[in-house]
Amino acid sequence: MRILIIKGQSQYGGTRLFCDCAAEAFRRARHEVEVLDAADFAPIGAFILAHARSAGQFDLIFTINILSDFKDALGRTLSDLYGGPHVLWQTDYILSRFQVLPGIPRSTALLVVDPTQADAVRSIYGANRFDYLDFFPHPAVGDLTQDEADVSAFLRGRPIEILWSGGYQAPELPWAGAEGVGRQIFDAALELALSVEWIPPHEALDQVLASYGLDLHDPAHRQLREAAYLIDMEVRRRRRFDFLEALSRTGLPVRICGAGWDGQHSRFENAVFDGPVEMTRMVELMTQSRVVLNTNGNFGAGSHERPFSASLAGAATFSDFSRYYADVFCSGEDIELFYWQDLDAGIAALHALVADPERAFDQARRAKAKTLAHHTWDSGIDHIIAAADHVRSAGAARR
Repeated sequence: MRILIIKGQSQYGGTRLFCDCAAEAFRRARHEVEVLDAADFAPIGAFILAHARSAGQFDLIFTINILSDFKDALGRTLSDLYGGPHVLWQTDYILSRFQVLPGIPRSTALLVVDPTQADAVRSIYGANRFDYLDFFPHPAVGDLTQDEADVSAFLRGRPIEILWSGGYQAPELPWAGAEGVGRQIFDAALELALSVEWIPPHEALDQVLASYGLDLHDPAHRQLREAAYLIDMEVRRRRRFDFLEALSRTGLPVRICGAGWDGQHSRFENAVFDGPVEMTRMVELMTQSRVVLNTNGNFGAGSHERPFSASLAGAATFSDFSRYYADVFCSGEDIELFYWQDLDAGIAALHALVADPERAFDQARRAKAKTLAHHTWDSGIDHIIAAADHVRSAGAARR
């Protein structure tokens, strides 16, 4: 196959690294791959048109978060210009893309990082809104590291006891300026979402809207239902804040990477702060870490790349519960999962894991074996190809 991967700008280089990893995996599978870097070109549309005129046809176009609703002045999509199906992977909460979702062509294969986000799209936009809509979990990124011979080598080669990656964010209601029933609805949806271990944001908001007698099938309420992304935003912010507050009280030694930590250093007595770093640097730091922390925050059935990348790097992972992690890992054996409804017990489990490097070493080895077997880009590209094949067949059937 001839495959085009278009990469754009990316905070900390995350999606750009994903694109490069996907390209390498496709090439290892003997596909012809061109990576088009559109990050420095504006307007991007003119750049795409110029490239399409000279590049010829492709069997598959893959993008991450960008060019989702692209159309030129004649209404031509990426698939029209390049000839092959467009596979779009959205790594952000899907309803946060509400402004572009209506304009994404039906023939685009849409991949999301939590299966309940696909449910949200079907519920709000219709079951047949896309020819292909599916869960695509994050594959690991990073180079394969050599296994340590024993726990002594694990300790010697990994001076970072705990690694945390993420910016500092305090809770801040995004609907703080609303009044009346609107404020009541969003307050109630947030309260519901935080009262349970996890509920998909669109379901929390829909339950509250239904309690007010709104017909969820009425298209007039679509915009209100799309605003579930605000619930997602605040739940993630509050849970991350709660986790960091609990972590700060432990006194555990932690290496923190991320923006916004100025003025917060005194709360972490045994922390080292790196500031924001590129994802390539994070991957390097994972190879020097014993335990990597992860909070999905509000992707309770889905994924983040961090647990798989940490496993590939040979580190143990401590994460909040996700149904997906519970399916692909065994909690307590190759990953340590905690619950938001019992954060104190989770922090105690983190203490125990850090205090027992032999267990961390064993967990890391088991997780690495599972990641190499099932959660690399080499296995992930099969899903991308299958998505393209599906929409190609669907388009042929309509013709």
